[in-house]
Amino acid sequence: MNEIKISYGKPYPLGAACVGDMQVNFAVVMNTDKPCGVILYHKRTGEEKKFSFCCSNKVGNVRCMKLSNIDIDKYYYNYYIEDKIIIDPYARMIVGNDKWGIIPDRLMAGIVNDTYDWDKDKNPLIPYNEMIVYLLHVRGFTKHKSSKVACPGTFEGVVEKIPYLKELGINAVELMPVYNFVELESESYDSAIIDCELSVKPKLNYWGYKKSFYFAPKSSYAAKNVRADVSMKNMIKAFHAHGIEVILQFYFPDTIKQGYIYEVLKYWMQEYHIDGFHLMGNKLPLALLGTEPMLANTKIICDRLPLEEIYEHGTKPDYKNLAYSGDGYMYDMRRLLKSDEGMVSKALEYFKQSPKTCGEVHYITHGNTFTLMDLVSYDRKHNEDNGENNRDGAPYNGSWNCGFEGPTTKSSVKKLRLRQIKNAITLNLMSKTTPLIVAGDEFGNSQNGNNNPYCQDSNITWLNWGLISKNSEIYDYMKSMITLRKTYNILHSEDSFAMNDYLMCGYPDVSFHSSELWKVDTDVLSRQFAVLYDGEYAGDDAFIYIAANLHWANYEFAIPSLPEGYKFRTFANTAGTDVKIVNDGYDKILVKERSIVIMLATK
Repeated sequence: MNEIKISYGKPYPLGAACVGDMQVNFAVVMNTDKPCGVILYHKRTGEEKKFSFCCSNKVGNVRCMKLSNIDIDKYYYNYYIEDKIIIDPYARMIVGNDKWGIIPDRLMAGIVNDTYDWDKDKNPLIPYNEMIVYLLHVRGFTKHKSSKVACPGTFEGVVEKIPYLKELGINAVELMPVYNFVELESESYDSAIIDCELSVKPKLNYWGYKKSFYFAPKSSYAAKNVRADVSMKNMIKAFHAHGIEVILQFYFPDTIKQGYIYEVLKYWMQEYHIDGFHLMGNKLPLALLGTEPMLANTKIICDRLPLEEIYEHGTKPDYKNLAYSGDGYMYDMRRLLKSDEGMVSKALEYFKQSPKTCGEVHYITHGNTFTLMDLVSYDRKHNEDNGENNRDGAPYNGSWNCGFEGPTTKSSVKKLRLRQIKNAITLNLMSKTTPLIVAGDEFGNSQNGNNNPYCQDSNITWLNWGLISKNSEIYDYMKSMITLRKTYNILHSEDSFAMNDYLMCGYPDVSFHSSELWKVDTDVLSRQFAVLYDGEYAGDDAFIYIAANLHWANYEFAIPSLPEGYKFRTFANTAGTDVKIVNDGYDKILVKERSIVIMLATK
C-alpha cells in the first residue's frame, strides 16, 4: 500500500473535495496559531492518522492541504486544534448518528466522491401560480405501520408514496429539515466528542430547526446500508421524474454567517438539483440570494423580501423565483371560519390580488400549528406531552372546537366539524396565490391538540394512513378541490384581477356579489360574500361562482344571469346537499349556515 502523501492544497471549495484519482483537498477556516490539521479514521480498523497543516499554506483564515494516495472509501475524517476534535462544518456526509434517537459517542465527517448518475433529470420549473405545495416530515410521513412501506421513516419510504401524491394532485413537496442534525445531544456539540454520560437524557428535537451540519443530508433518513446522499438524490430524481418539485426548509440561527448560508444553498442547488428553499432566520442574505444569477431559477421562499433592493426601478423577473410566506393569511382565514367580525373585506383581497414581482405561499395550517382536524376540535392547545406544563406553543390559535373540546361521539358536533374542514379546504384552494397543504390534513390527521410537537416522535406526529378510509369524505373533497383548481386556469391565473370588463364580453374577470347582484357587504358585521369568475379571461369556457356563508344563519345569494348556452350546476356544497336555483325576479340560491357552495357553468 502506498503511503499517503501531503502537499499544498487550495483554499476553495471549503470542506473535503476529491480533486483527482486518490486525491483529496481539505480546506477549513481556522484562525489559530496552535497546531492543527486533519485526522483520518480507518473505517475497518479504527486506526487514526494525523496530518498537520503547513503554516505557510494559509489563505486568509483558510487552512488547506492535499492528500494523495488516499483511498477515500476507507476513511472518515475530522479536524483538530491541539487536543480538540472538530467536525467539518462543510462536510458532505456525517457518520455516527446513523440510527435515529441514539446519542452518538462520536461524530465524523465522511469523504464523499460527488459522482451520481442523474441521467436525464430535469427541474420541473413550475410557476408559483400552478403549484400545489405539500408540507411533510420525512420520518413522520411513513413511520407509522399503517404506511405499509418497505422502509418506513426514510427517503425511500417517501418515494413509495409518490403515486399517492400524484393521485391527490400534488406537484411540489416542501420537506421539513433534512440536513444532518443531532436529535439527541448535550447542549453543545461543537466538538466531535459528545457527552454520553448525561445525568438527564436530553429532549428530542424531532423537527430539526437548530444549528446543524448544513451540507450533509440526515443519515438516519436513509434506508439501511444506503449512503444518505445517494438515498436523498434517488428521492429527488424520482420526484422530478413525476413532475414534482422539491423544496427544502432551512433554519439558520443568528450565529450563522451570511456567506456560509450563501454557500450552503448554492451547494444544494448544484449537487442535489433542489428546486427551491424555504428559509427561516433573522439574518438571511436575501438581497444577495435574490440577485444571484445561479439561483435565478431556484425558488427562495421566506417571511420577508427586500424587493426594492432586488428589483430596482420596477423591473420584473423573467421567472418569479422569490415568494413571500407568512402567517397573515392563516390567521385571517381562521378568524373568518369561526365567524369573527370584520373579515369579509380581508378575505376578498385574497381572492383577487397577486404580487407583481414575487409569488406568495398561503396556508391555513402549517408544521408548527394545529392540524386541520385539531383546528376545528380544540379551543386551546394541549401540549402537556411535551413536558413543559403546556407553556410551549402559540397561546392563540384562532381555532374553534365547534362546541366540544377534543374527540366526541356527538353527531351534530362531528357534522359541523366536517363542514368547517371542507370550508377551510375550499378557502385555501380557491384563494389567489399558491396553496400549501400540510401532510395528513387531507384525511383528518390529529395531533391530539398539540400545536407544537417539536419533541414528539410517536403516533402524535406519525401519520396514520388508516384515516384515509375512515375520513374518506375529507380526502375526496380535498382531491376534488385540487382538481377544480388545476382544471380551470382562471382559478390559478398569475396576475391580479382587474375587476373590469376589459374583453368587452359583458362580464369582468372577477366580480363580487351577495344578496344583491354586483354588490358585496363589507360591513364589520358581514360574514358572507360571493365571487364570480369568468373563465374567458384565462382561456376557460366556464363560469365559476363561489358563495361563502360563514354566518350561523342561512343566507340567500343572488346569481348573475349567464350567456345563452350556460347553466349553473352545483359542483360542491360543504353542507353536503344539492343546491336549487330559484327565481324570484332574479336567480338566487340558499346557502346554509357555515357553508360554502361552488356553482359551475359550462357549455
